[in-house]
Amino acid sequence: MAGNVILILGGTREAIEIACDLEQIENTTVITSLAGVTRSPRLPTGKVRFGGFGGKDGLFDYLVQEKITLVIDATHPFAEKITKNASEASERANIPFLHFSRKPWKETAQDKWYEVKNSKAAASTLTQKDFECAKNVFLTIGRKDVNCFYSINTKQFFVRSIEPVKELACFDNMKWIQGRGPFTFQDEYTFFKEHSIDCLVAKNSGGYSSYPKINAARVLGIPVVLVQQPKSINLKKIYDREALTAFVLHDLSR
Repeated sequence: MAGNVILILGGTREAIEIACDLEQIENTTVITSLAGVTRSPRLPTGKVRFGGFGGKDGLFDYLVQEKITLVIDATHPFAEKITKNASEASERANIPFLHFSRKPWKETAQDKWYEVKNSKAAASTLTQKDFECAKNVFLTIGRKDVNCFYSINTKQFFVRSIEPVKELACFDNMKWIQGRGPFTFQDEYTFFKEHSIDCLVAKNSGGYSSYPKINAARVLGIPVVLVQQPKSINLKKIYDREALTAFVLHDLSR
């Protein structure tokens, strides 16, 4: 590949938009890497690769082999391991690394938030007295953390995803709902009403893609147990696409 070669670690809506932005830069090849978890993901413009790298050592080898000149981490704000591996592999390969993320949502006077550090703490919060009356819980913390809630038999959990979460069928308190975002405010409002949702458990993913569910909970006066974003030590985050493009253009002009 000639010219500049940018690797985007993707899987988010913002990563697709960033790829589209950077494809416009002359003499630049954009490669977006997807983990391959979703069988039919939305694909960005430019080149796409699927699957993991085999840890930071595998990623380092890839960066060298493909002559990557810039790495942009635009993964989910909770993808801590990927961010850490990408940062370390880029530093080792002496390649610039940019971390694009979403600003966390901020609580308003109309919200009823219970902020916690992780999914285990969220599950523990639901067993407290304040949530005795919450019977139907919309659980939106990702399939990997759903097991934290299996033992709570006093509530009905609704889990929505593109593809079935097979293990949920083993638990009477779990109900899978098929759905693919992005969802509008009206979509979420209708979902809450149809399933009599009286509590939302979510990760503070930030951004606008999944904000409608937060807005719907606010309008309906429903409490939200919100897992806070992890803090990436010593990594400067870029929250604006235009600022990111400016950083890229400045870096490539050196």
